[in-house]
Amino acid sequence: MIAGQDPSGAGATEADWSPLEARVVALIRSEIEDKSAVLARGTTRDAVAIDSIDIVHVVFALEEQYGAVVDLKPGMKFDTVGDLVDALVSFIPEHRR
Repeated sequence: MIAGQDPSGAGATEADWSPLEARVVALIRSEIEDKSAVLARGTTRDAVAIDSIDIVHVVFALEEQYGAVVDLKPGMKFDTVGDLVDALVSFIPEHRR
């Protein structure tokens, strides 16, 4: 596998994120244990061990940094890093993007 390539085999890389998404990915990276893990759109949460407490810490950081009000509903699923990033970006107010 190429360094920086998605371990799911989908071929996506970390370079595929928009600037805003890349900032959210940086928040996620700051919370996970393996700082060298590839966080591409198709990377599964399990592959990089993003657990619920990591998500809570990212939500707090996102709310503080962007003035967002994150309302994650029970039962929301984030199977991939892309799912999580898309959900979190949706809570960032348009004027703060």
